[in-house]
Amino acid sequence: MIDDPGLDARALGIMLVILRNKSTWKIYPPEIAKRAGLSRTTVDKYFKQLEELGYIRTVTIGRGYKKGKETFRFAADFKITDWYFKDYILPKLEEYVPSQVVDKSVENLK
Repeated sequence: MIDDPGLDARALGIMLVILRNKSTWKIYPPEIAKRAGLSRTTVDKYFKQLEELGYIRTVTIGRGYKKGKETFRFAADFKITDWYFKDYILPKLEEYVPSQVVDKSVENLK
């Protein structure tokens, strides 16, 4: 990750803020912005960059009609491949969310 030419110092700093938490901590962009001393817009910009490079994966799950949606973000200090996401991360997500909802959210990976 440190050697990735696509990342700059701010992106690395944001990842350090994320990765220093417990593995069960839910990633909230407003909290990251507060801890890093950056604006929410800046954090969103670097989240997008980290997602494009594969260090963050995001799953948004609808809770049903008029029940809203919930966003789950997963981060690692290595690029999260599709097989790693399906074999290791999704089973953890299914502990919190019914599997039929998770399956519909990640159909593009199959």
